[in-house]
Amino acid sequence: MKIFSKKYLTLPGTALLLLSMGCHSGQKDSSAIADSTNKAQIATTDSVNKAQISSSDSSLKASKSLKEDASKFLVKNYESGIYEIQLSELAATNALDPDVKNLAINLVAGHKAINSRISTIAASANFLLPAALNADHQKSLQDLGKLSGADFDKKYINTIVTGHENAVSDYKDAYKNLSQGDTKTFAGETLPKIEDHLAMAKKVKDRIK
Repeated sequence: MKIFSKKYLTLPGTALLLLSMGCHSGQKDSSAIADSTNKAQIATTDSVNKAQISSSDSSLKASKSLKEDASKFLVKNYESGIYEIQLSELAATNALDPDVKNLAINLVAGHKAINSRISTIAASANFLLPAALNADHQKSLQDLGKLSGADFDKKYINTIVTGHENAVSDYKDAYKNLSQGDTKTFAGETLPKIEDHLAMAKKVKDRIK
């Protein structure tokens, strides 16, 4: 099964090389590598800024923390987006219930658009994004692929509802707590779309349970 399409990743060559090296090491998953790489990049940038401008240590530390929070939010939700896309591509083919199939088709399109937006924001900030699913999501996808019929439909819809409940919480927190910038704006603009996905999924879940 194909894990990731190159069109989701639009990052500088150096960052991509670091990710490739980390993936082959087998020690960390793609999201962990992205988080640690972005943290190092933010620290380097802030060190340069500290040398060039007059500012208090506390304000620099606060700025660094907010940048790290934005990076982690983008990394986490980009990887979750890959997961939602692959789950839904599988459901679009394998689901028995027509409402489950239609939901899956809508979610594939919706999350591809969301991940494209995240990719643009991350590239502008020189943030690295994960190129593959984490171990838990990979196992979940494999487990779903072993099911068929009504069992497949129920497992898929339960997974989608839980995932979107978690995403709604993440997007709300990001919009509330991040400083002004592209990531905060993105979180605020995307939250209603995630809430719509959740509402559609709950409606289907209530009908087929």
